[in-house]
Amino acid sequence: MNYKSNPQGFTLLEILVAVFIIAIAFTGVLKLYSRLISAHTALNFYDRAPLLADKLMDEWEAGMINQGMAPTPDTPIEGFDGFEFELTDAALDVIAPRSGDSKQTGPILVELICKISYDSGRYQYTSKSIRLIPQ
Repeated sequence: MNYKSNPQGFTLLEILVAVFIIAIAFTGVLKLYSRLISAHTALNFYDRAPLLADKLMDEWEAGMINQGMAPTPDTPIEGFDGFEFELTDAALDVIAPRSGDSKQTGPILVELICKISYDSGRYQYTSKSIRLIPQ
């Protein structure tokens, strides 16, 4: 048998090697893309969580000053869908008034701790603040 060498076209081996190389490159691109999506989600959370914590603490302080009691927002806050939060407060000290009137009480020093989570607790952020609440 005499086979002619055909200079036109590709052999099966050449095609398989090319497909293998393309598959390896495509797998790397997909891995990079998934890491990019994960990094974007984390960046979005750590960018917005401090804003939500400040907003919650400011609303808490405004409620204490205006109503004398801490508000508890039980509905999701607009613009922060999927975020879960827990706001705790602890009175640290009552500051004595400068005047000699013992009936008058001074402002209360309160520590606020705001814990924010996202994606079922995958991302977490904690913010602490000390506020002076007048009585």
